[in-house]
Amino acid sequence: MLTLITGWLRELGSVVGFSSSTNYKSSNQFVEVDRISPSKFGYKTEHDEIKRLMTRLSGFETVEFTDTNGNPMNITTVDQRYGRDGGIDCVIRIVAPTERGASNVAGRIRNIIIKGNY
Repeated sequence: MLTLITGWLRELGSVVGFSSSTNYKSSNQFVEVDRISPSKFGYKTEHDEIKRLMTRLSGFETVEFTDTNGNPMNITTVDQRYGRDGGIDCVIRIVAPTERGASNVAGRIRNIIIKGNY
C-alpha cells in the first residue's frame, strides 16, 4: 500500500512539474548547534523571569530586591547569581513607612505574580 502511494505521488509530481530529485543537504553540510545544558537553561529562565519582574516593579518605590544575605540585586547583577540548589535566591523586600502601606504593596505584588502580569 505504501509503495502504491509513493509511486502515485511520484507520478503526480512529474505531471505537475515537481523536480524528481530534491537537493537535500548531506550530513557534512549541517552546522553543529551549541547545546545548552538543562542547568544553564534553568538559570537563564530564572534570570529572565527575575529581570522581567524587576522591570515591572521598578515603579514601586517601596520595593527592593535582595539575595538571602541581604545584598541588593538589580537588573545588571542578576546574571551573576547562581544558587547552590540550582535556583536564584531572590527576596522581594517591601520597605514602607506604615504597615497598611506594606500590606497594600504586598497585595499588589502578589496579584502581579499570580496573574503573570510582568
